[in-house]
This record gives sequence, structure tokens and C-alpha cells, in this order.
Amino acid sequence: MKRALMIILNVLAVIIIIPLIAALFAKKEYSVEKEVIINKPLEEVFDYVVLLKNQDNFSVWMDMDPATRQEFRRTDGTVGFVSAWQSDDKNVGAGEQEITEIVPYQRIEYELRFIEPFESVSQAYMTTEAL
Repeated sequence: MKRALMIILNVLAVIIIIPLIAALFAKKEYSVEKEVIINKPLEEVFDYVVLLKNQDNFSVWMDMDPATRQEFRRTDGTVGFVSAWQSDDKNVGAGEQEITEIVPYQRIEYELRFIEPFESVSQAYMTTEAL
């Protein structure tokens, strides 16, 4: 009986310790990239994507919960514009996205601030280029 208990305790210890050790070596940073080719002039595409309100038209998150509540602060398409969201769907959660830099017809930089279901701050950007 004592031997069986020791075996069970050792197995449980291994089950608990292995993920903790793996977490020490896991990457702390990650990146996600996606490329889309749009058959339109660069200026037209940039003028569309620089407006955060337009992102709802192609947002996976808004498709998950069309009842997501949104709040907008400042002027869309300019540095400092904030798009905030709050959803009862735990997969969508709550947070905000702020435009932090715009390089006209080249790049838009954002800060993503997640509040729920976890707190996190991430930097993101979108670039456009003519083909």
C-alpha cells in the first residue's frame, strides 16, 4: 500500500513539475503575421484601413459577438484614436486599441490593451505596399 502511494505521488509530482520546467524555457514573445493582397490602389486601401472603425468589417472578434459594446475616443484615423470594446463572450473579452503612429500610405502602429479575460499590452502594426 505504501509503495502504491509513493508511485502515485511521484507520478503527480512529475505531472506538476514538467509543465513548470517547460514554462521556464517557453518564449515570452510571439508574433502573428498575415498577408492579404487587395486589387485596389495603395491610397484607397490605406485610407480604408487607417480607420479603426472599418476593422469591424473584417474582424474575427466582432463576428464572434456582434453584440460587443464599443466606445470610440478622439478622431478616427489619427494618432491617439482609441477603439474600446466590452463583450460578455469570454473569447472576446474587453480591451482597447489605440493608434500610436501613422506613416502615411505605409504603416499604422497600434497599442493593444487587453483587460479581460487577462491583462496584457501588445504592440501591433499594419503595413501597406503597392505591388
